[in-house]
Amino acid sequence: MLRTSCTTSSTPRARARFALAPTLVALLSFLGCGSEGGEATATSQGGSEPAGLPTPASVLGPSSYDCTATGPFRAPERPHALDCFAEASCTSPLVAAHRIATPFAPENSLSALRAAILLGVDIAESDVRLTQDGEVVLLHDAEVDRTLVGSGKIEELSLAEARAMAMKSDGKPGDFSCDHLPTLAEALALAGDEIVVELEVKNTAAGVKTAEYLRDHDGFRRAFLLCDPEECEALRAAVPDVPLMTRPRAPDEVAGALAYAPPPELVHIDATETFLAPEIRGAIKRAGAKPYANAFLNADLEALGSGKIDGYLKLYESGLGVVQTEVPHAALLALSRL
Repeated sequence: MLRTSCTTSSTPRARARFALAPTLVALLSFLGCGSEGGEATATSQGGSEPAGLPTPASVLGPSSYDCTATGPFRAPERPHALDCFAEASCTSPLVAAHRIATPFAPENSLSALRAAILLGVDIAESDVRLTQDGEVVLLHDAEVDRTLVGSGKIEELSLAEARAMAMKSDGKPGDFSCDHLPTLAEALALAGDEIVVELEVKNTAAGVKTAEYLRDHDGFRRAFLLCDPEECEALRAAVPDVPLMTRPRAPDEVAGALAYAPPPELVHIDATETFLAPEIRGAIKRAGAKPYANAFLNADLEALGSGKIDGYLKLYESGLGVVQTEVPHAALLALSRL
């Protein structure tokens, strides 16, 4: 199993390692590790899984969550409360879907959020940026070119201009003609009390507006923000008790990542031996936080390459409270929740 952070995968050496595994290369390219906008537009397709791993369409029919779906959109019963992410006493393993269940629907779309809800995903991860006219939207890249049928920097487009662009579905089965760039308000309204929303701060001003929105709309038990140190300081200056996930870049930064009052609910680390050392996990636990890590370069690669899903269980057994995945149905299957 690979034990490395996403930032290492953009090197020629790392790309060469997967030269014989097209599905894995597609995942690495899609992640765009080490770059803002990504190096390619490859995504997980509805029928691309290997033998032994069910396709997204066989797990959840597109008509249940795409533009033809009428709802209701309710999550299946979970073995824990919705706000488990914020409760130190809740030890259930949690599944986070990167960019909102991308194997099922367009990246960061409302259709993807409906799919994540119906699957029973615990946390839907997305990203917040600002339009030219100051609206908070869910978009990973600084530019719309990769995910929308159009071009330009989101900060130079009005909300109306960006929403006039269709979302790219990359051949996924289903009708996504109604999907447009979601606003923060739309996403949180849909999520309701069915799923927790993780919002990665891509723009500090967008993060501050998001924190204020959560404060003003009773969202602290249903959402949290992922931030780097300077961003976290700005968020807590504006909204002192906004729920956070901090992100130390090295093990010796963990103490600083915990030094907030109130402390963060989660700490985003790498699934490496140094980050998962007992003393680091102990420090995170004593702060009342949960360790959170990506499965992209270990369990996800194994699931997409061979159909094996026990890699997710190994990550939880290593001490992680939350695992973020590109293949949420595989992680849920591993936990016998699907």
